[in-house]
Amino acid sequence: MTNFGKLFKVFNRSKFSAVNQLMLIELAAIAVSLVWTLVSGNMSQMSFMGAVSGWSGLVYIIGFFLIARQAELAFTRDTYRLIPAKNVTFYTANLASSLVMFLYLILLQLGLHLVGIAVAWRKISSELGMMTMNHHMNISGGDIAQIALTVTLLVLTVFILALTTVTLIHLTVSATNNFLPAAGKRVVDAILYIVVILIVMRVGVFLFDQINQVMTTLNVQGVTNMVIPLIGMLVVAALESLISVFLMKRWVETVAN
Repeated sequence: MTNFGKLFKVFNRSKFSAVNQLMLIELAAIAVSLVWTLVSGNMSQMSFMGAVSGWSGLVYIIGFFLIARQAELAFTRDTYRLIPAKNVTFYTANLASSLVMFLYLILLQLGLHLVGIAVAWRKISSELGMMTMNHHMNISGGDIAQIALTVTLLVLTVFILALTTVTLIHLTVSATNNFLPAAGKRVVDAILYIVVILIVMRVGVFLFDQINQVMTTLNVQGVTNMVIPLIGMLVVAALESLISVFLMKRWVETVAN
């Protein structure tokens, strides 16, 4: 049987390529934005930072869908499913590689933002100094590190939950389609896709609510209140994973590439 490490490497190849292609497109978009800013006469120290921040949100959304798509293909394509491996190992290796690739995407975005901060450091440090003087902010470097860590864990936890939910829906659709007539398949697919959209919207609102609360108040006490929601989301993701592995074993059929 193929072990976890070898499966992890196999799953990483397509996702790594997809993320790198997305980064090249983002860099091209940033370059076009900067050229437009220069031509329009609005170039400043903050221009690069603004271009990076402007495209970053869209890159995260597209990056999630690209990684999720590659992960879903692995569950139903002969190229992957014919690899001799236990279902649990197969599932966890695929999920782990998706998480690592999303973390890789976060690190790339962080690198671009650090470049932007370096370019505009004088402007940023001046504004931070004025903010501190006006609002008498009392926050230490340790508090900032704790907030940054918590926000990162929140984003990764939501990513895991979103991915396990998408996988569960996908495998459920694949399993039910084996027993339903054409008309029934369309009805089930429509209902499940509506459920997925509602869940994604709900989780997205929660994520942005929590991040906005932490970043606007810089309240470390508020950060500790996120522990229970984080654990709850991970428990739900674990339950979804168990159901998905069961569906893989019992009902899901593969298709030729």
